[in-house]
Amino acid sequence: MNARPPKKVSASERLYRARRIGSTFGRIYLGAKAQRFIARRLRPPDMPERWAHFNRSSARAVYDTAIELRGLILKGCQFLGSRADVLPPEYVHVLSRLQDRVPPQPFAVARATVERELGRGLSELFADFSPRPIASASLAQVHEAHLQSGERVAVKIQYPEIESLVRGDLANLRFLFRALGFV
Repeated sequence: MNARPPKKVSASERLYRARRIGSTFGRIYLGAKAQRFIARRLRPPDMPERWAHFNRSSARAVYDTAIELRGLILKGCQFLGSRADVLPPEYVHVLSRLQDRVPPQPFAVARATVERELGRGLSELFADFSPRPIASASLAQVHEAHLQSGERVAVKIQYPEIESLVRGDLANLRFLFRALGFV
């Protein structure tokens, strides 16, 4: 149970996140327009390879943005990484890594989160606690541990800032939809 209310994401952090997402997708959009222009006007014989290269580099840019920002953008990219029916294969290949191979937060953060949430030190709660997560995803990471009784357990640790990031991302989406006249 979270003892403290989630920290509110500052307006400058929300603005940074919106700018980062907008610039990433804006570059991809403009790049796709340029690729289409080249395909229509110049008709180079290597156009399929050009598209594959463009899609790979664009997918890596989306991946890097998702890893940096986490929150809803990461969750959305996880979903898209499983949608071969929607995205080119280069995107699916890169974004599918987000299903279960998100870079974890440092162990010091995980330790502090567990100790804050449970109100006791790791050594009081567990006989041992693996510093390396066995899985990490968009909202949490999982560590293997053994209780004092010897029972092997999996400890799921929600990233401490995730709730405030999601709230900020939702506020940005509300603003975007209002600005576009959808709401």
